[in-house]
Amino acid sequence: MKVRNIPTAPDRKRRHIKTLLLVLLLLILLAAAAAGALFLYFSSDLPKLMTLDDYKPSLPTVMYDKDGAEAARFYIENREVISIDQVPRQVINAVLAIEDAHYYEHKGLDYLAIFRAFLKNMVAGEVRQGGSTITQQVAKSLLLSNERTYSRKFKEAILARRIDRSFSKDEILEIYLNQSYFGHGSYGIESAAQNYFQKHVWELSLPESALLAGLPKAPSAYDPTRNPEKALERRNLVLQRMFEENFITRQEREEAAATPLNLDPKEKDPNDPAAWFAEEVRRYLYASYGEKALYSGGMKVFTTMDSTLQGLAGESLRGGLEDLDKRQGFRGPVQSVPKENFAQALETLWEENGLSEISTETEGVFPLLEGQKAKALVTAAGKDFAELDLGGVQGILPISEMTWARTPDFTVDYSARVIKRTDEALRPGMIIHVRYLGQEDKGGKHLFALEQEPLAEGAFVCLDAATGRVLALVGGYDYNRSEFNRATQAQRQPGSAFKPIVYSAAMDNGFTPSSIIMDSPIIYDNPSQELKWKPSNYSERFYGPTTLRTGLIQSRNVITIKLVQKLGIQTVIQYARRFGIQQELPPDLSIALGSMGLSPMDLTAAFTVFPNLGLRASPWFITRVEDRDGNILEEGGPELVRAISEDTAYIMQSLLRGVVQSGTGWRARELERPCGGKTGTTNDMIDAWYMGFTPDIVAGVWVGFDEESTLGQNETGSRAASPVWVNFMKKALAGRPVLAFPSPPPGIEMVKIDPETGLLADSAGDRFIYEAYKVGTAPKEFAGDGNATGGQYGGGGHSPGYMPRSGAPGIIPRDY
Repeated sequence: MKVRNIPTAPDRKRRHIKTLLLVLLLLILLAAAAAGALFLYFSSDLPKLMTLDDYKPSLPTVMYDKDGAEAARFYIENREVISIDQVPRQVINAVLAIEDAHYYEHKGLDYLAIFRAFLKNMVAGEVRQGGSTITQQVAKSLLLSNERTYSRKFKEAILARRIDRSFSKDEILEIYLNQSYFGHGSYGIESAAQNYFQKHVWELSLPESALLAGLPKAPSAYDPTRNPEKALERRNLVLQRMFEENFITRQEREEAAATPLNLDPKEKDPNDPAAWFAEEVRRYLYASYGEKALYSGGMKVFTTMDSTLQGLAGESLRGGLEDLDKRQGFRGPVQSVPKENFAQALETLWEENGLSEISTETEGVFPLLEGQKAKALVTAAGKDFAELDLGGVQGILPISEMTWARTPDFTVDYSARVIKRTDEALRPGMIIHVRYLGQEDKGGKHLFALEQEPLAEGAFVCLDAATGRVLALVGGYDYNRSEFNRATQAQRQPGSAFKPIVYSAAMDNGFTPSSIIMDSPIIYDNPSQELKWKPSNYSERFYGPTTLRTGLIQSRNVITIKLVQKLGIQTVIQYARRFGIQQELPPDLSIALGSMGLSPMDLTAAFTVFPNLGLRASPWFITRVEDRDGNILEEGGPELVRAISEDTAYIMQSLLRGVVQSGTGWRARELERPCGGKTGTTNDMIDAWYMGFTPDIVAGVWVGFDEESTLGQNETGSRAASPVWVNFMKKALAGRPVLAFPSPPPGIEMVKIDPETGLLADSAGDRFIYEAYKVGTAPKEFAGDGNATGGQYGGGGHSPGYMPRSGAPGIIPRDY
């Protein structure tokens, strides 16, 4: 008989304990496995940071001008990376005092702070606090996520521990100061110092250091440019915490707390002169390197831009467009307000004109600068002047500064007509654009001139003649009004600015400057469309036998059309290709008058052929691109291609200098230095051009409306475009030595010629010019020798291949 052992109470107790321990061990193992799995899951995609070299923050791409000065930035995060050695101790102390006083004591996580935050989050039912250390904030910024979830906090804690093991405290602090967002578009404390105070971080005072240290917590709420009172409270809290941590004395805290914010914010120039050039560079970089490299890669881009010339180009184009606009008359006020709303209107003007901090004169200093533009309310208008109020600043507008303000009429040239009373154009309640003249009348009242924003657009291109370096590029009146770059993206008819290419082909195909073509009426039929084209000159007159020199200098349309007919359309197209023009060209006689679409950049580049004695210099913008580590990604340089011979180029250079001396480019004589050029105007004054060059600079101007419409009566290339070129060149060349064009090449002989007939000048006569000919092609007869002529004599004819642009009759460019 077996005896069954019955467990005693202690045995049962031990067995239960053993079971409980096994279950507990199993639970611990399961928890550890789960924690390990969670750790592996959450850490699998964390940033790999082992050394400071692995820290690659988003950096702006910076564009520099030809002298190495910063000109533009392209970025998502505008950041300046600095080393911890460049950060003063008081800045570091300010950051530690407000963000993490025990920073040098913990190992990346402050467990007590985390536990407090956990309890508060449990009560709230959501993640509201994080108890984050500086190390955790670095981890958070590198995770690129602001979501308030436990999973993100778990990742943050893992990454914080990794960071604390891999980096020294100073290295972590360096990342924090460079990575944090300080508001106002400032990523990193150096960018913040420059944006808020226009200082480097090592130049900051104690109150400035405290202000910046307090911003990362809530950069928008504490932004001192928008919320100065909250920013001041936050700054003083930082100062109090610095005092409590014994970083500063009581006296230092009190003195700093009593200091005003003294902001000196770095504002973006609304009329940034480099904007158009920068946009062209940006488009190229985007296409070449992609969006990420452009906006985050920290590339350095060194360009050919001459900042001085770039500023002058924008200024000259804007001035020319404003002058053109005034010739058309006054379009009326920006707005009209009834008298009962004057107070409200003046309050708005006070803000819009930037007078909110200086609404009245301070210590006798007028708050506007000479030439500064603003809006003004007309409070009274009489015969000799109108009274203005700019929002707390008063002035007068004399009749002498608004005589142009007649009613617009594009069909008639009213440019010479002036108004004689201010109340012809103005009345009380009008809000108008004005410009401060920087002076007072005899009664001590500040004087203003009437302005209005032009509707027409324009483009300006300036190239270094010898190399093709783009020195200046302006694509319109105002980049903020329209970012469309008309200098490179617009395709407009060049009109007679294309004629030098035709004449270049002629000089290579049996013609000379003395060759004669009959300037007489002619009709071209197009039977397939039942069209007849009767080309004429701008003057609507015909001049009979005309030398090619006169034909080009006076921009005679009929002469050029007949010249193309003699050369053949395909010959002209081939020469256009030599000049770098790759656009589709019309296979008909309208090519003679520039009926194709060209960009100002392409046409300006074509004109480098003339000062370069036949070499075309391709335009280029970028000299060097470096990555964030200084490695060279690409380099640019001149690209010169022979377009025409030296001899032909010299003859054309001589003819185009004649355009200035006695032709349609006469305004350029004001430079009083060697230069050449060509005007261009299309039908109904839709496009106006001037292409000009000196021995070292080639520049082109286009003026017109984006939606094709007339610029106004008599607004030709000579009148609307060449003044822009002249104004630019006068300032660009001021103080520079006067350069001469090269001497004639060996294949050229200079001959004394009668300018009217193109024949040899009588040695006893006083009417002559020195004409350039290829050796052996000069005329042999003297002027006045009976029936002798200077060269080929052309008449009319028909061109069965002619077809007007787009098949529309009568749309043929013409020029003066």
